[in-house]
Amino acid sequence: MLRDSSGALSITVLLMPAPMLEAVVDIAAEVKREEVSGVNDISIRHLPAVNISTGHTSFEEWISRILQSHGPNMRAAIAELNCSVAALVTDIFCTPALEVSRELSMPGYVYFPCSASMLALLLRSLGLGEEVAVEFEVMDDAIRIPGLSPVPSSALPMTMLDRKKSTYDWFVSTGRGYMNATGVIVNTVA
Repeated sequence: MLRDSSGALSITVLLMPAPMLEAVVDIAAEVKREEVSGVNDISIRHLPAVNISTGHTSFEEWISRILQSHGPNMRAAIAELNCSVAALVTDIFCTPALEVSRELSMPGYVYFPCSASMLALLLRSLGLGEEVAVEFEVMDDAIRIPGLSPVPSSALPMTMLDRKKSTYDWFVSTGRGYMNATGVIVNTVA
């Protein structure tokens, strides 16, 4: 689509520094491949590093804190672009970017590469916590999720099974963040 747009469509990727050293080399190699690909309508903006907070209780919480701390950097990078921005598209974990899109009065979309059934579960998780009194892992009844056959609790992702853990809060918070999106670009093939 970019190649056929004759320059009318472009993409700017806002790239946060890798929080883990192991990923730095892989990300740099991918950026280099993109830069030499010959597609001139994709540009990459490297965001500055942020202080990575400590005191997290899970990997998900750690990543979430990093993404939230990049809000001002994202806002500044978008404001510095010398073209109009039609929309902000974020990945499945970066729902704090949707706050930036709202502040800048632009549509914000979530790119969700997982299946539509996983998206349905994520969105349904917002109400499930209030409707189900026991931990999901001890439920006898199957869980009803719109668009799916009843799902046994044993088939739920680990992040949902223990509501006392911060990973559960992260899962629900991510679903809540999706409700702030203008729309979701979902992989309906998977």
